[in-house]
Amino acid sequence: MEQSQAYYETPGHVIAAGIVLSILDIVAVAMRFWGRRRRNAGLKTDDWLILPATISTVAIGVSMVYGTTQQALGYRTKVPPAFAGDPFDVTTYQLTTTSKVEFAYAILLPLTLGFVKSSFLFFYMRIFIIQKKSFVNILLLGIVVFVALWAVAFSLATVFGCRLDVEAHWGSTHDLETKCMGSMTVVLVLCITDFVADLAIIIIPVPLVWNLNLSTRNKVAISAVFLLGSVTVAASLTRLIIEGRAVAVGFAPGSDSVLVITEYIYWGFVECTAAILAACLPTLHGFLGHYSFPEWHKHFKSLFGPRAHIYPDLNTRLSSVRSEKPLVRAGTAE
Repeated sequence: MEQSQAYYETPGHVIAAGIVLSILDIVAVAMRFWGRRRRNAGLKTDDWLILPATISTVAIGVSMVYGTTQQALGYRTKVPPAFAGDPFDVTTYQLTTTSKVEFAYAILLPLTLGFVKSSFLFFYMRIFIIQKKSFVNILLLGIVVFVALWAVAFSLATVFGCRLDVEAHWGSTHDLETKCMGSMTVVLVLCITDFVADLAIIIIPVPLVWNLNLSTRNKVAISAVFLLGSVTVAASLTRLIIEGRAVAVGFAPGSDSVLVITEYIYWGFVECTAAILAACLPTLHGFLGHYSFPEWHKHFKSLFGPRAHIYPDLNTRLSSVRSEKPLVRAGTAE
């Protein structure tokens, strides 16, 4: 039975997604940088980490557009009429190009997600003014190290997935099965660990906010700013479900390798673009909202400073913020 072609596996949709989502990310990151410079807030580690993530995401988008123009993505596999052997043994320009695009994508994907996750974590460290030896600060640094190792490990797993026979990556389907080490399993493990990491990163700031001496309304409002990143969790969960189904199908008879790879790349690209947008949302929220992000930044300083508990009135804190005189400086102890 021939594999059905979903709407997101069609040429027009793949090209549109590659262009439109890339532009959205570029605009969001540009607004983030412009907003912070306009407020004289200065650019921090979390801002700079978004740059390589955006560059690699746009590169994936460009490769999607290129692959589609070469009929290597968004089209059904074309087997030469004269070929009478096993379809999984065939090698054509279309299939070779598809595999090359997939190979580049598989290297860039974990690195891109690693940069975005690290940006979130450094954002937390910048906002929650924590002493260097505090448990939360050590926890966040530990997760940053884990994310860095995670990203590099999965990228290297792709590079050396066929050992030193790099060309096997864009050989026939049987070459992948016989010369490469469980590529489908690596994809599934990547999806699972990616989802778990995203979930943990989004949950981390919530208990910190709810331990503050604030009204429930203000706790909900502040938590909502951080939970804007839950769109990333939704995207990674969607990719996990779809990739889990693709792994289950594998190289089953009737499956179309070009459409399977198109789906694989498409949803990974969607997750990358959604993650970058989510990482920029707190900054843009503060920039476009009633208070600028630097003001919220100073507000959080007063909330998390060691003397914050002696200022129970939120208006007192906000008055201090507006006058640009934070109640407590970072790392200061009585």
